[in-house]
Amino acid sequence: MTEIVAVTNCPAGIAHTYMVAEKIEDEAKKRGYEVHVETQGASGIENQLTPDQIKKADYVILALGKGMTDEDKARFNGKKVIEIPVSEALRNVPKIMDNLSLEAKVFSASKVKLGDKQESVQTGFISHLMAGVSAALPFVIAGGLCMALGSILAQFGMPNIAPKNGSIGSLPWALNTIGGLGFTFMVPIMGAYIAYSIGDKPAFAPAFICSYFANSPDLFGKKTGAGFIGAVILGLAIGYFVKWFKTVKVGKTFQSTMGFLVIPFVTLLVFGLISWFALAPFASWLMGVLLHFLNTIPPSLKIVGGLIVGGMLAFDMGGPVNKAAWFFAFSLIGSHVYSWYGVVGVVTTLPPVAVAIACWIKPSLFTKQEIGSALPALLVGATVATEPAIPYALAAPLPMISANTLAGALTGALTMLLGVDRIAPGINVLDPLLGLVHPWYNFYICLAVGLVLNVTFIIIFKSIWMKKQEQKVLEEK
Repeated sequence: MTEIVAVTNCPAGIAHTYMVAEKIEDEAKKRGYEVHVETQGASGIENQLTPDQIKKADYVILALGKGMTDEDKARFNGKKVIEIPVSEALRNVPKIMDNLSLEAKVFSASKVKLGDKQESVQTGFISHLMAGVSAALPFVIAGGLCMALGSILAQFGMPNIAPKNGSIGSLPWALNTIGGLGFTFMVPIMGAYIAYSIGDKPAFAPAFICSYFANSPDLFGKKTGAGFIGAVILGLAIGYFVKWFKTVKVGKTFQSTMGFLVIPFVTLLVFGLISWFALAPFASWLMGVLLHFLNTIPPSLKIVGGLIVGGMLAFDMGGPVNKAAWFFAFSLIGSHVYSWYGVVGVVTTLPPVAVAIACWIKPSLFTKQEIGSALPALLVGATVATEPAIPYALAAPLPMISANTLAGALTGALTMLLGVDRIAPGINVLDPLLGLVHPWYNFYICLAVGLVLNVTFIIIFKSIWMKKQEQKVLEEK
């Protein structure tokens, strides 16, 4: 019997990670293969592969959205490995299962490359950025919820008082302060994990310290911190510097101290001084220009921006276009610019919820399996992620993607027009109730309008598409 082990992960660690794991398990079982899948999701590593399972495996499938460290990958040394971006895995797993011997490449732990296709997954620019975002998410989510709770308690009459004359301060103050630390450390942790994704452990501390320094204007005498721009630049620069540094050959005397002493010290010394002298002031200036532009942009251009970002978010439902728009909006939270993340909060909810509603309104347009998946798609889409809409889009790409993109673009423009601000990720449709979205009524107006548009477009576009498909079948007969 063919034995397979697999690892799945994605930037947010919520939807793709588990959907692809289930797909791999289902396809393997259809063919009578034994399969074990390790998921590296938001809750950490689950069903971790044992050395015995890896040893017995004939093939290894890595469906990755945020890459893997060299250390983590080393356990598959000498195995036949197939690596694929997690965003492509849902539609490609059946094909891979049919062509395991042709797709697999023997992996050597002494080399980073697994071939051209696999190299793009391991070293892709977006995968490193999303590794940073994935690490920063818990800081912002937990911090935002703490601040929201503190605000709610203050609104109910509890005093918001800082410690004074030996007192410990009030509960709302403590919650707001603790939550604020999440936002403070969001940027340095992003820079640290971008570097870690590229250069592994020796890159982590230097990138964290330098990103924190660059985001503290009082430390280098500027009005604006370097923000996410500084974190991205430092994370990438430090990561690749450390990756190169690890290839430098040294004598046995220093070999044992390279990873935890020499590389971190030299890297911090070099990039700490570069940050102080040039990089932090430059990134601070660049961030200041960006924030000034975003804060003074004319309303008409804001609406156009919302149109573009909304369309991008809905286009590939968790793919690279979606992630680019999401990264831009999310990164601005640390600089207290919340309107672009307001677009994210509304638009990313639309595709899965809309297709679920469309299934119930016009069931003739969908298969029994799609209708059966409607309720889970609605619940997950309304509270967690956009990805449940992907299977519906794969079944009918042209009408579904067109409907989602058009509705997302129009809703993004409306969200900007009505000034919806989202201060942190939360539980999507429940965010206004948690105090994470302002004004709450405009959020629900935009969501309702977006759903009406998206459902309408899905029904119209898919009806036309299905009629054309039927005509093609008749013509072929």
